[in-house]
Amino acid sequence: MTLLGYAVFSQIWWIAIIGIFLIYTGASRYCPVFHIMGVNSASARHKYHLSLLPGHNPEPVYLFDKHGDLVFRNHAARNILPDLRSIEALKKGKSHSEFNAGLDNSTMCFKDQNKSYLLKFQPIEDAKLIAGYGFNVTKLVEADEEVINTQKELIFRMGEIGETRSKETGNHVKRVAEYSKQLALLIGLPIDEAELLKMASPMHDIGKVAIPDDVLLKPGKLDAAEWEIMKTHAAIGYELLRHSDRPILLAASIVAGQHHEKWDGSGYPNGYVGKDIHIYGRITAIADVFDALGSERVYKKAWPLDKILSLLEEEKEHHFDPQLVDLFCENLDIFLQIRDEFRDDSMLKAS
Repeated sequence: MTLLGYAVFSQIWWIAIIGIFLIYTGASRYCPVFHIMGVNSASARHKYHLSLLPGHNPEPVYLFDKHGDLVFRNHAARNILPDLRSIEALKKGKSHSEFNAGLDNSTMCFKDQNKSYLLKFQPIEDAKLIAGYGFNVTKLVEADEEVINTQKELIFRMGEIGETRSKETGNHVKRVAEYSKQLALLIGLPIDEAELLKMASPMHDIGKVAIPDDVLLKPGKLDAAEWEIMKTHAAIGYELLRHSDRPILLAASIVAGQHHEKWDGSGYPNGYVGKDIHIYGRITAIADVFDALGSERVYKKAWPLDKILSLLEEEKEHHFDPQLVDLFCENLDIFLQIRDEFRDDSMLKAS
Protein backbone atom coordinates (compact mmCIF):
# COMPACT_ATOMS: atom_id res chain seq x y z
CA MET A 1 0.00 0.00 0.00
CA THR A 2 2.89 2.34 0.78
CA LEU A 3 4.53 1.66 -2.57
CA LEU A 4 1.23 2.22 -4.40
CA GLY A 5 0.66 5.53 -2.62
CA TYR A 6 4.20 6.66 -3.38
CA ALA A 7 3.78 5.66 -7.07
CA VAL A 8 0.55 7.66 -7.43
CA PHE A 9 2.14 10.68 -5.73
CA SER A 10 5.35 10.52 -7.79
CA GLN A 11 3.66 9.21 -10.97
CA ILE A 12 6.26 6.42 -11.32
CA TRP A 13 3.96 3.79 -12.73
CA TRP A 14 6.35 0.82 -12.61
CA ILE A 15 6.44 1.25 -8.82
CA ALA A 16 2.63 1.19 -8.88
CA ILE A 17 2.71 -2.12 -10.74
CA ILE A 18 5.01 -3.58 -8.07
CA GLY A 19 2.73 -2.25 -5.35
CA ILE A 20 -0.35 -3.79 -6.95
CA PHE A 21 1.49 -7.12 -7.36
CA LEU A 22 2.53 -7.15 -3.72
CA ILE A 23 -1.01 -6.30 -2.58
CA TYR A 24 -2.32 -9.21 -4.67
CA THR A 25 0.26 -11.70 -3.42
CA GLY A 26 -0.36 -10.61 0.16
CA ALA A 27 -4.11 -11.03 -0.20
CA SER A 28 -3.66 -14.49 -1.77
CA ARG A 29 -0.97 -15.49 0.79
CA TYR A 30 1.53 -16.17 -1.93
CA CYS A 31 4.98 -14.66 -2.12
CA PRO A 32 7.50 -15.50 -4.87
CA VAL A 33 10.43 -14.92 -2.53
CA PHE A 34 8.90 -17.17 0.14
CA HIS A 35 8.20 -19.74 -2.57
CA ILE A 36 11.86 -19.77 -3.61
CA MET A 37 12.92 -20.11 0.05
CA GLY A 38 10.43 -22.93 0.65
CA VAL A 39 8.54 -21.00 3.32
CA ASN A 40 5.23 -21.17 1.47
CA SER A 41 5.25 -24.94 0.93
CA ALA A 42 6.26 -25.69 4.53
CA SER A 43 3.58 -23.37 5.86
CA ALA A 44 0.99 -24.87 3.54
CA ARG A 45 1.85 -28.41 4.64
CA HIS A 46 1.70 -27.40 8.29
CA LYS A 47 -1.70 -25.74 7.87
CA TYR A 48 -2.98 -28.69 5.86
CA HIS A 49 -1.97 -31.11 8.59
CA LEU A 50 -3.56 -28.89 11.22
CA SER A 51 -6.78 -28.89 9.23
CA LEU A 52 -6.97 -32.68 9.62
CA LEU A 53 -6.76 -32.60 13.40
CA PRO A 54 -9.20 -31.68 16.16
CA GLY A 55 -8.77 -28.02 17.02
CA HIS A 56 -6.86 -27.02 20.18
CA ASN A 57 -5.94 -30.59 21.10
CA PRO A 58 -3.97 -30.46 24.40
CA GLU A 59 -2.82 -34.07 24.04
CA PRO A 60 -0.06 -35.39 21.75
CA VAL A 61 -1.00 -35.87 18.08
CA TYR A 62 1.31 -37.33 15.40
CA LEU A 63 0.86 -37.71 11.65
CA PHE A 64 2.76 -40.36 9.69
CA ASP A 65 2.88 -40.89 5.94
CA LYS A 66 2.11 -44.21 4.23
CA HIS A 67 5.69 -45.36 4.88
CA GLY A 68 5.35 -44.69 8.60
CA ASP A 69 7.61 -41.63 8.61
CA LEU A 70 6.65 -38.71 10.83
CA VAL A 71 5.37 -35.68 8.86
CA PHE A 72 3.73 -33.65 11.61
CA ARG A 73 3.31 -33.44 15.38
CA ASN A 74 1.67 -30.85 17.56
CA HIS A 75 3.31 -29.02 20.44
CA ALA A 76 2.30 -31.57 23.08
CA ALA A 77 3.71 -34.42 20.98
CA ARG A 78 6.95 -32.57 20.40
CA ASN A 79 7.47 -32.15 24.15
CA ILE A 80 6.87 -35.81 24.92
CA LEU A 81 8.89 -37.55 22.20
CA PRO A 82 11.30 -35.01 20.73
CA ASP A 83 13.41 -37.63 18.93
CA LEU A 84 10.60 -39.64 17.34
CA ARG A 85 10.87 -39.96 13.55
CA SER A 86 8.74 -42.96 12.56
CA ILE A 87 6.17 -45.50 13.72
CA GLU A 88 8.83 -48.21 13.46
CA ALA A 89 11.03 -46.34 15.92
CA LEU A 90 8.06 -46.09 18.24
CA LYS A 91 7.45 -49.85 18.05
CA LYS A 92 11.09 -50.80 18.44
CA GLY A 93 11.57 -48.48 21.37
CA LYS A 94 14.29 -46.42 19.70
CA SER A 95 13.11 -43.28 21.46
CA HIS A 96 14.04 -42.59 25.06
CA SER A 97 10.63 -43.47 26.45
CA GLU A 98 9.34 -46.82 27.62
CA PHE A 99 6.88 -48.62 25.35
CA ASN A 100 4.63 -51.61 25.67
CA ALA A 101 2.63 -53.37 22.96
CA GLY A 102 -1.07 -52.64 23.08
CA LEU A 103 -4.08 -54.90 22.64
CA ASP A 104 -3.68 -54.81 18.86
CA ASN A 105 -1.51 -53.25 16.17
CA SER A 106 -3.51 -50.01 16.20
CA THR A 107 -2.96 -49.22 19.88
CA MET A 108 0.17 -48.57 21.87
CA CYS A 109 0.77 -47.60 25.48
CA PHE A 110 3.92 -45.75 26.49
CA LYS A 111 5.33 -43.93 29.46
CA ASP A 112 7.16 -40.64 29.41
CA GLN A 113 8.65 -39.43 32.69
CA ASN A 114 5.78 -39.61 35.20
CA LYS A 115 2.91 -39.75 32.70
CA SER A 116 1.35 -42.63 30.78
CA TYR A 117 -0.21 -42.27 27.34
CA LEU A 118 -2.37 -44.43 25.13
CA LEU A 119 -1.58 -43.81 21.45
CA LYS A 120 -4.41 -44.74 19.10
CA PHE A 121 -3.55 -44.99 15.39
CA GLN A 122 -6.24 -44.04 12.88
CA PRO A 123 -5.76 -43.98 9.06
CA ILE A 124 -6.80 -40.82 7.19
CA GLU A 125 -7.57 -42.41 3.84
CA ASP A 126 -8.09 -39.26 1.75
CA ALA A 127 -4.74 -37.81 2.77
CA LYS A 128 -2.93 -41.19 2.81
CA LEU A 129 -1.75 -40.47 6.33
CA ILE A 130 -1.89 -42.24 9.69
CA ALA A 131 -2.84 -40.15 12.70
CA GLY A 132 -1.64 -41.09 16.16
CA TYR A 133 -3.88 -39.59 18.83
CA GLY A 134 -2.46 -39.59 22.35
CA PHE A 135 -4.55 -39.79 25.51
CA ASN A 136 -3.24 -39.18 29.00
CA VAL A 137 -4.12 -42.34 30.94
CA THR A 138 -1.83 -41.72 33.92
CA LYS A 139 -4.56 -42.00 36.52
CA LEU A 140 -5.94 -45.18 34.98
CA VAL A 141 -2.49 -46.76 34.88
CA GLU A 142 -1.79 -45.72 38.47
CA ALA A 143 -5.09 -47.25 39.57
CA ASP A 144 -4.26 -50.47 37.70
CA GLU A 145 -0.80 -50.59 39.24
CA GLU A 146 -2.35 -50.11 42.67
CA VAL A 147 -4.62 -53.10 42.07
CA ILE A 148 -1.66 -55.19 40.91
CA ASN A 149 0.44 -54.14 43.92
CA THR A 150 -2.44 -55.05 46.22
CA GLN A 151 -2.70 -58.45 44.55
CA LYS A 152 1.05 -58.97 44.93
CA GLU A 153 0.91 -58.09 48.61
CA LEU A 154 -2.05 -60.36 49.28
CA ILE A 155 -0.49 -63.25 47.36
CA PHE A 156 2.78 -62.88 49.21
CA ARG A 157 1.02 -62.74 52.59
CA MET A 158 -1.10 -65.78 51.71
CA GLY A 159 2.06 -67.59 50.68
CA GLU A 160 3.58 -66.74 54.03
CA ILE A 161 0.52 -68.18 55.77
CA GLY A 162 1.03 -71.51 54.02
CA GLU A 163 4.69 -71.60 54.96
CA THR A 164 4.11 -70.44 58.55
CA ARG A 165 1.85 -73.43 59.16
CA SER A 166 4.81 -75.69 58.40
CA LYS A 167 7.11 -73.52 60.53
CA GLU A 168 8.82 -71.92 57.54
CA THR A 169 9.99 -68.31 57.56
CA GLY A 170 8.76 -65.59 55.24
CA ASN A 171 12.21 -65.55 53.71
CA HIS A 172 11.56 -68.93 52.11
CA VAL A 173 8.84 -67.54 49.85
CA LYS A 174 10.98 -64.49 49.10
CA ARG A 175 13.90 -66.65 48.04
CA VAL A 176 11.76 -68.98 45.94
CA ALA A 177 10.19 -65.96 44.24
CA GLU A 178 13.57 -64.44 43.38
CA TYR A 179 15.06 -67.79 42.28
CA SER A 180 12.05 -68.38 40.03
CA LYS A 181 12.30 -64.99 38.38
CA GLN A 182 16.02 -65.33 37.65
CA LEU A 183 15.67 -68.87 36.31
CA ALA A 184 12.77 -67.74 34.11
CA LEU A 185 14.95 -65.01 32.62
CA LEU A 186 17.81 -67.47 32.05
CA ILE A 187 15.53 -69.87 30.16
CA GLY A 188 14.41 -67.00 27.94
CA LEU A 189 11.00 -65.97 29.26
CA PRO A 190 10.13 -62.28 28.70
CA ILE A 191 10.72 -59.95 31.64
CA ASP A 192 6.98 -59.42 32.22
CA GLU A 193 6.39 -63.18 32.39
CA ALA A 194 9.36 -63.62 34.73
CA GLU A 195 7.88 -60.92 36.97
CA LEU A 196 4.51 -62.68 36.85
CA LEU A 197 6.14 -65.92 37.99
CA LYS A 198 7.95 -64.07 40.77
CA MET A 199 4.61 -62.70 42.00
CA ALA A 200 2.85 -66.07 41.72
CA SER A 201 5.49 -68.44 43.13
CA PRO A 202 4.98 -67.49 46.83
CA MET A 203 1.66 -69.36 46.57
CA HIS A 204 3.26 -72.68 45.66
CA ASP A 205 2.40 -74.27 49.04
CA ILE A 206 -0.87 -72.46 49.78
CA GLY A 207 -2.61 -75.85 49.80
CA LYS A 208 -0.85 -76.66 53.07
CA VAL A 209 -3.48 -74.60 54.89
CA ALA A 210 -5.75 -77.64 54.52
CA ILE A 211 -3.23 -80.22 55.80
CA PRO A 212 -3.77 -81.35 59.42
CA ASP A 213 -1.11 -80.28 61.92
CA ASP A 214 -0.32 -83.85 62.97
CA VAL A 215 0.79 -84.52 59.38
CA LEU A 216 2.23 -81.14 58.46
CA LEU A 217 4.24 -80.69 61.65
CA LYS A 218 5.27 -84.30 62.25
CA PRO A 219 9.00 -84.23 63.15
CA GLY A 220 9.74 -87.67 61.76
CA LYS A 221 9.15 -89.41 58.46
CA LEU A 222 5.57 -89.64 57.26
CA ASP A 223 3.99 -93.07 56.85
CA ALA A 224 2.26 -94.05 53.61
CA ALA A 225 -1.19 -92.77 54.65
CA GLU A 226 0.22 -89.50 55.97
CA TRP A 227 2.23 -89.01 52.79
CA GLU A 228 -0.91 -89.39 50.69
CA ILE A 229 -2.55 -86.67 52.79
CA MET A 230 0.49 -84.40 52.43
CA LYS A 231 0.50 -84.83 48.65
CA THR A 232 -3.02 -83.43 48.40
CA HIS A 233 -1.73 -79.89 49.12
CA ALA A 234 -0.77 -79.45 45.44
CA ALA A 235 -4.24 -80.24 44.12
CA ILE A 236 -5.86 -78.23 46.93
CA GLY A 237 -3.74 -75.19 46.07
CA TYR A 238 -4.67 -75.49 42.42
CA GLU A 239 -8.38 -75.72 43.19
CA LEU A 240 -8.20 -72.72 45.51
CA LEU A 241 -6.80 -70.47 42.80
CA ARG A 242 -7.84 -71.78 39.40
CA HIS A 243 -11.26 -70.10 39.24
CA SER A 244 -9.86 -66.56 39.19
CA ASP A 245 -9.56 -64.62 35.95
CA ARG A 246 -6.61 -62.59 37.29
CA PRO A 247 -3.29 -63.42 35.55
CA ILE A 248 -1.36 -63.51 38.82
CA LEU A 249 -3.77 -65.93 40.48
CA LEU A 250 -3.98 -68.11 37.37
CA ALA A 251 -0.18 -68.32 37.30
CA ALA A 252 -0.22 -69.11 41.02
CA SER A 253 -2.70 -71.94 40.42
CA ILE A 254 -0.29 -73.48 37.89
CA VAL A 255 2.62 -73.16 40.29
CA ALA A 256 0.65 -74.61 43.21
CA GLY A 257 -0.66 -77.50 41.15
CA GLN A 258 2.49 -78.48 39.25
CA HIS A 259 5.57 -77.69 41.36
CA HIS A 260 5.68 -81.31 42.57
CA GLU A 261 5.40 -82.86 39.11
CA LYS A 262 8.59 -84.60 37.95
CA TRP A 263 10.29 -84.70 34.57
CA ASP A 264 10.06 -88.52 34.36
CA GLY A 265 6.34 -88.59 35.25
CA SER A 266 6.73 -89.90 38.80
CA GLY A 267 5.51 -86.69 40.44
CA TYR A 268 2.10 -85.64 41.73
CA PRO A 269 -0.79 -84.87 41.55
CA ASN A 270 -1.19 -85.65 37.80
CA GLY A 271 1.98 -87.52 36.81
CA TYR A 272 2.81 -85.11 33.98
CA VAL A 273 5.93 -85.92 31.95
CA GLY A 274 8.65 -83.62 30.57
CA LYS A 275 7.41 -80.50 28.87
CA ASP A 276 3.81 -81.43 29.59
CA ILE A 277 4.65 -79.84 32.93
CA HIS A 278 4.15 -76.09 32.62
CA ILE A 279 7.39 -74.11 32.60
CA TYR A 280 6.21 -72.31 35.75
CA GLY A 281 5.95 -75.64 37.54
CA ARG A 282 9.34 -76.85 36.29
CA ILE A 283 11.05 -73.64 37.38
CA THR A 284 9.41 -73.47 40.79
CA ALA A 285 10.25 -77.13 41.41
CA ILE A 286 13.97 -76.39 41.27
CA ALA A 287 13.66 -73.14 43.21
CA ASP A 288 11.62 -74.79 45.96
CA VAL A 289 13.81 -77.89 46.32
CA PHE A 290 17.04 -75.89 46.30
CA ASP A 291 15.76 -73.65 49.05
CA ALA A 292 14.02 -76.38 51.06
CA LEU A 293 17.14 -78.56 51.19
CA GLY A 294 19.25 -75.60 52.32
CA SER A 295 16.83 -74.75 55.11
CA GLU A 296 16.28 -76.43 58.45
CA ARG A 297 12.81 -77.93 58.87
CA VAL A 298 10.97 -79.82 61.58
CA TYR A 299 11.82 -83.13 59.95
CA LYS A 300 15.44 -82.49 58.81
CA LYS A 301 18.60 -80.46 59.16
CA ALA A 302 19.76 -78.04 56.46
CA TRP A 303 21.95 -79.60 53.77
CA PRO A 304 25.36 -78.19 52.81
CA LEU A 305 25.60 -76.57 49.37
CA ASP A 306 27.75 -79.26 47.75
CA LYS A 307 25.27 -81.98 48.71
CA ILE A 308 22.36 -79.95 47.28
CA LEU A 309 24.17 -79.43 43.97
CA SER A 310 24.99 -83.13 43.77
CA LEU A 311 21.31 -83.98 44.19
CA LEU A 312 20.27 -81.51 41.47
CA GLU A 313 22.76 -83.13 39.12
CA GLU A 314 21.59 -86.65 40.02
CA GLU A 315 17.94 -85.72 39.49
CA LYS A 316 18.39 -84.28 35.99
CA GLU A 317 15.91 -85.99 33.66
CA HIS A 318 14.31 -87.69 36.68
CA HIS A 319 12.91 -84.99 38.93
CA PHE A 320 14.00 -81.85 37.12
CA ASP A 321 14.10 -80.36 33.64
CA PRO A 322 17.77 -80.98 32.64
CA GLN A 323 18.10 -77.66 30.81
CA LEU A 324 16.93 -75.75 33.87
CA VAL A 325 19.34 -77.62 36.14
CA ASP A 326 22.24 -76.76 33.83
CA LEU A 327 21.24 -73.09 33.74
CA PHE A 328 20.88 -73.03 37.51
CA CYS A 329 24.30 -74.55 38.14
CA GLU A 330 26.04 -72.48 35.47
CA ASN A 331 24.68 -69.30 37.06
CA LEU A 332 24.94 -70.39 40.67
CA ASP A 333 26.41 -67.06 41.81
CA ILE A 334 23.10 -65.32 41.03
CA PHE A 335 21.17 -67.70 43.26
CA LEU A 336 23.73 -67.69 46.07
CA GLN A 337 23.57 -63.91 46.13
CA ILE A 338 19.78 -64.10 46.54
CA ARG A 339 20.19 -66.71 49.28
CA ASP A 340 22.64 -64.45 51.12
CA GLU A 341 20.33 -61.45 50.82
CA PHE A 342 17.38 -63.31 52.37
CA ARG A 343 19.36 -65.61 54.62
CA ASP A 344 17.89 -67.54 57.61
CA ASP A 345 19.91 -68.42 60.69
CA SER A 346 19.65 -72.11 59.78
CA MET A 347 21.47 -71.43 56.56
CA LEU A 348 24.47 -70.10 58.44
CA LYS A 349 24.86 -73.54 59.99
CA ALA A 350 24.67 -75.24 56.59
CA SER A 351 27.22 -73.03 54.86
